[in-house]
Amino acid sequence: MSPRINDQINSPEVFLIGLNGESLGVVSRDQAIYLAFEYNTDLIEINPKAAPPVCKLIDYGKFLYNQQKKISKQKTHSKTTSLKEIRISLNIDKHDFETKIKKAQKFIEKGNKVKVTVILKGRQNIYPQKAHEQIKNFATSLGAQLEQNPTRLGNRISAIIK
Repeated sequence: MSPRINDQINSPEVFLIGLNGESLGVVSRDQAIYLAFEYNTDLIEINPKAAPPVCKLIDYGKFLYNQQKKISKQKTHSKTTSLKEIRISLNIDKHDFETKIKKAQKFIEKGNKVKVTVILKGRQNIYPQKAHEQIKNFATSLGAQLEQNPTRLGNRISAIIK
């Protein structure tokens, strides 16, 4: 939603802000449009919900540029977390287990969540409790907590660690 400018503003009075950010007080809409024409700028409605609406004398192109600049700055500063998956098996070797823990620590340090998945093969499907133990052992070795308890989906048992 773009702000109303010049003749699109329909309030009879506006609170006007000048070119340098100084307050010019409450003036009529026609007088504000005249001042905008006088200074070769546009009258832009900044806060339409105020009583009277707050308007500013500024070049519309410059205003849009500043708005886009604010939005892009917010996008760069917002931190997004993603979900990384680490797969382990029931009969994983101790060294491989430690390597997976180190990799998971790097993911967590970067601010990501880690999904630990144990894939059950063949007769291992009889022992889902061993997979639950393996996931809990992984979380305690990592020094993290389970965000989501282990759930089974087919031959995979997975949990999310934060």
